[in-house]
Amino acid sequence: MRRIFWAIFLLFFTFCITACTADDVANKSAKIGMPNPWTDCNEDLDCAKRAAGFGFPLKLSEIKVRAMKDIIEITYPLDEARIITIRKAAEELYNKTGISGDYNNYPIKDKMILKNGVEFLTRRDENLIYVAYFGAQDGFYSINCTKGITKQELEKIYEIIAAVEN
Repeated sequence: MRRIFWAIFLLFFTFCITACTADDVANKSAKIGMPNPWTDCNEDLDCAKRAAGFGFPLKLSEIKVRAMKDIIEITYPLDEARIITIRKAAEELYNKTGISGDYNNYPIKDKMILKNGVEFLTRRDENLIYVAYFGAQDGFYSINCTKGITKQELEKIYEIIAAVEN
């Protein structure tokens, strides 16, 4: 009788430990990491406006939009090989790294002034610009292209932004 009692007790004890451990693992794995702050908006700029708390009336074809509190991100193809990511923030955020989301180190970090007088902070190499930042009356912007853009392409991108933001 004692053996049966201990056998049942051990079986029950093993079952409880296994069940509790499985629940703990499931709960812990659900808590790992932080939630994704971005709201995917596809091409819906109104969705981005609601998520960020401000608008970004950039109208381009084949855009993808996502937003989180205080930032809107628009991605679109510059050509068949390169994608441009433009982010806008209502306030100057992330002073040391900017709002680009690009944390790579580039050989040159400097100021670049376009022919229209607009000043950009850039991260680049001798030939191409990978990240550019500028401030405007209605927000702060980053322009990012992992494969790089020329100064002339940066000017054209700026002109698109300036045309819709004025």
